[in-house]
Amino acid sequence: MTPGRVGLALLTLAMLGAAPAAAEPLVYVSNERSNSVTVIDAVSDKAVATIAVGNRPRGIGVSPDGKLVYVALGHDNAIAVVDAASRAVKSRFPAGSDPEAFAVSPDGARLYVSNEDANTASVLDTKTGKVLAAIPVGTEPEGVSVSPDGRLVYVTAETTHTISVIDTAALKTVGAILVGSRPRESAFTPDGQRAFVTAEIGGTVSVIDVARSAVISTLKLDRPGPKPKGVVVHPSGKWAYVANGGSNEVAVIDVAAMKVAAFIPVGVRPWGLGLTRDGKKLYVANGVSETVSVIDTEARKVVGTVSVGKGPWGIAVAR
Repeated sequence: MTPGRVGLALLTLAMLGAAPAAAEPLVYVSNERSNSVTVIDAVSDKAVATIAVGNRPRGIGVSPDGKLVYVALGHDNAIAVVDAASRAVKSRFPAGSDPEAFAVSPDGARLYVSNEDANTASVLDTKTGKVLAAIPVGTEPEGVSVSPDGRLVYVTAETTHTISVIDTAALKTVGAILVGSRPRESAFTPDGQRAFVTAEIGGTVSVIDVARSAVISTLKLDRPGPKPKGVVVHPSGKWAYVANGGSNEVAVIDVAAMKVAAFIPVGVRPWGLGLTRDGKKLYVANGVSETVSVIDTEARKVVGTVSVGKGPWGIAVAR
């Protein structure tokens, strides 16, 4: 090798050595009774940090670039904004009365927050922290999801058993869809054509045709007292996963066939769910076990268990 090529090779190696390692995927778990967030490394499936955030953290989400973690603090009437790099709360946004859950808009510019005791959904600007609107929704709102194109927001109403449909351009409710008894959460398919809604008391999952704003199927979870709560859809759009808090399982729904394909045993009282970007791992917050179950979605079995704080409720995966 000539001296020039040796120098080039050494320079290349030096540049490779100096290049920062790619950020590993992280999982964030809100611990309702210990007022904290547990950070899990999604490669090793081990807890790597605990962040004190405020009182009664439940809903949790991550900005599209993974730099910020948002946490709904029900007893502080605020959204905590956590810097993912320093793992410290950098600010708090006033979020209306009793913020329960929220969704981050696809562009990261807004948070759509359910205010459980005010029967409204607050819209927050993530740059300024200001409330842009407080939109009337159904009674006792909880779960919030935003369509992949950012045009619609679904808010579950536990007492009126409905989904309030919000037009994000007009910032107003444009319809209500009657679903099962005590709906808790909803999730859109990646193409935005369908949405799945869990009904805790009804023990069902409603399948909504989004264009028609109509329920096209109701799936009964064939378990004694399943109490479904959390729901997420696989990135492929082929599978939906439902946390059955009463039967301590996750139901796997075949989206195309619109039927339950399997049940996966997890910890006690599973609540929130989170999927990795590639859909290979599903994380399940077990509220009573104070653990997170790690599911291999292809094998459909638990491959790891992570101890977290007290009362784990919500899960967000930085993708």
